[in-house]
Amino acid sequence: MVINLFKPKDSIDPGEELIRTSTIPLTIPGMLADARARFAGKVTYRQKIQGKWEELSSESAYQQAQDFAAGLVALGHEKGDRVAIICENGLPWVVGAFGNAIAGGVWVPLYIELGTKEVEELVKRSGAKIVIISAKALERLEGHLGSPEHVIVVGSDETKPGKPPGFLRHGRPGLIPFDQVASKATDDSRAEVAKRVIEPEDLATIIFTSGTTGGMKGVMLTHKNLMTNAESTRRKSQAEEKDRLLLVLPMHHAFPFIMFLTSTAAGLELTFENDLLRVSDRLQEVKPTLFIAVPALFEQMYRTILRRAEQQGKMELFKRGLRVVDVAKRRIGVNLGRLVFREVHQLLGGQLRYAFSGGAALKPEVAQAFFKLGLPVLQGYGLTEASPCVAGQTWNRRKFLFSNYYEDHVGSVGTPVDGVEVDLIDVPEKEIYVKLHGEGELVIRGPNVFAGYWQAPEETARAMAGDWLRTGDLARLDKDGNIYITGRSKYVIVLDSGEKVVPDEIEDHIGAIDIVEEVCVLSTQRRNKTQVGAIVYPNVEATLAQLADRGDDVKEATIRAAVQQELDDLAKKMAPYKRVSELMLSDRPLPKTALRDIARGMVAKPDSFDVERWKTSVPEEEAPSSEPEPDQESAATA
Repeated sequence: MVINLFKPKDSIDPGEELIRTSTIPLTIPGMLADARARFAGKVTYRQKIQGKWEELSSESAYQQAQDFAAGLVALGHEKGDRVAIICENGLPWVVGAFGNAIAGGVWVPLYIELGTKEVEELVKRSGAKIVIISAKALERLEGHLGSPEHVIVVGSDETKPGKPPGFLRHGRPGLIPFDQVASKATDDSRAEVAKRVIEPEDLATIIFTSGTTGGMKGVMLTHKNLMTNAESTRRKSQAEEKDRLLLVLPMHHAFPFIMFLTSTAAGLELTFENDLLRVSDRLQEVKPTLFIAVPALFEQMYRTILRRAEQQGKMELFKRGLRVVDVAKRRIGVNLGRLVFREVHQLLGGQLRYAFSGGAALKPEVAQAFFKLGLPVLQGYGLTEASPCVAGQTWNRRKFLFSNYYEDHVGSVGTPVDGVEVDLIDVPEKEIYVKLHGEGELVIRGPNVFAGYWQAPEETARAMAGDWLRTGDLARLDKDGNIYITGRSKYVIVLDSGEKVVPDEIEDHIGAIDIVEEVCVLSTQRRNKTQVGAIVYPNVEATLAQLADRGDDVKEATIRAAVQQELDDLAKKMAPYKRVSELMLSDRPLPKTALRDIARGMVAKPDSFDVERWKTSVPEEEAPSSEPEPDQESAATA
C-alpha cells in the first residue's frame, strides 16, 4: 500500500486542480488553435538551413498543419492511424506533428540513428500506415521501413546540392515529397478534418523508449497526458511569451518533445539546432533566455570553457576569478559570477536566465562549477511514462544570488511539478524498506501517467502499483518534498553479507578520476560470491599523459595498473564492501541512449582490450556530427 506523505487526507486532488486551473486546452489541436489566437503572427519556430533562417509564426504553423492534415486524409489517413517520423528536428517536424494530431492520428517518433533492423521492427510493431522520413535517413534506411502505404520524404540529399535524391528523381512509387502533401488536399478531405473530434483521452503518441535498461517498449501517451504535463512544465519553468529557447535535443525523446509543446502553448520563440558543433554559434545568434540539455553536453560545455581559457593564456586569470567568486560568496553571501565571468556569459548569448538539465543525473561538481560562473544549471527528473516531467528545481533569482540555497540542494531534482503526487514504497526483493533506510522506490500519480505500453498489457500491469506508476528509481525525500534520486532499484547489488551497493554512487566517484572517461558498475560472480565489478573506458589523453610521466610503456598491463591504482586509492575513502573487486577495461566507448547516458542494459563485459583500437577511439560526445555551415564559425566553443 502507498500512503502519500505530502497530501493531507482532505485536500483537493492536485491532478484535478491542475486541470481546473490550466491555461492550456487538453488536446494538441485545441492548444494549437489557442496559441494561434493569442500569439497570431509572432515568430514561434526558427531554424537556420544552409546559412538562411526559416521561420514559422503561430498563425502559419496552424494553417500549414491544417493543410497537411487535409493532405494526409486525402491519402487515406483515418483517425487513430499511426504515423512514424524518422527525421531531424525542424520545421517539418512542427507541421507534421501538428497536422497528424489535427487529423486524429497517433505520432510515432523514432530515433534517426536506430539500426535498420530496429527501425523495421518498430514501424511494423506500431502498425504505421505512413512514414515521414528525411532524405538523409532514407538513403540509409531504404528497404527497411516495413510496408507502409506512403513514405513522405523531407528535404533533398545534402550530399548532392541542388539535386533531389535518386529515389525522387526516378519517380519511385509510394514516395511523396513532404512539401507536396498539402497540395493533395481536397474539399472532401478538408471537410473530413473539420468533422473529426479529438478528445483528451485519445491516444496522441507512442514513444518507443530504449532507456538505460535495454529493450524497446512503446509508451502510449494521450492528449491529456501531454497537455497537463505541458501546463505543469510551463509553471515549473516559468516560461513566458518573451522567452527564447534553443532546442538541441532530438524530439523523438519525451523531454524535448514536451518542451516543444510547452513552448508552443506559452508562445516562446523556439530555435532548432541539430548539430552540436553549431551550438556556440546559435547561442550567440539567438541569445536564448532558456536552454535545456543533457548532463553530457553541460560537461562538454565546461570543458570547452576551460580549453578556451587555456588556449588564450587566461587559465590563471580564470582560476583567480573562481577564487574571487568563492570568497565573495562565503564572506558577503553574494554570487559575483555573472560579473566576474562576463565573457563566458557573452559566449552563451548573454541573456540566459538559467539552464535546465534533464535526461540523466547531473554530477554535483558540474552544477557547482556553473554556479561559480554565475550560471544556474537546474536539474529535473522525469520518465517517458510520466509524459515525462515529474519534478524540477524552481528558479529563484534572489536565492541564487544572495543565498546558498542551490549549493545546499545540489543533487536534488527539486519538488514535484503541479498536479503530480510522489511517494516511496518498499522494495522487498532488494531488502530496501522506507522506514528502515529512509529511501525506497519512487512512485508517482497524476493526469500525466501514461495509458500503458503498446500491445503489452502484462508489462503495463508490472509498471503500476495500484494507481501509482512505479519509476524503478530509488529515492529519498526531504522535509520540504525535494527529491533525491539515489539509484535504479533494478541494479542495486545485494552482497552475500546483506550489504547493498548502489552503482550510481560508485560510478560518480570513479567517474571523477581524470583517467576514467566512462564507467559502468555492475554485479559480478566470483567463487559463487556476489561482488562489485566495474567496466572502465579509460580517457585516452589523460592515461597516455600519466603513463608518459611514469615512463611506462603503453600496453594493457600498464593501463590496467594505472586504473587499478586509482580504484585502490578511492577504496580507502569508502566503506570496504563498496570496493571494486573486478576491473574490466573497455577499448571503446560504452553504449549510450539517445540522451547520451550509459545504456546499462546494453553494456557487455569485454573479453579483451586492444590498445591500438583504444588509442584511436573517440568518445561519442566529441565525435563530429557534420561539416560546419559555410558562413558559420566551426569552433566548438560552448
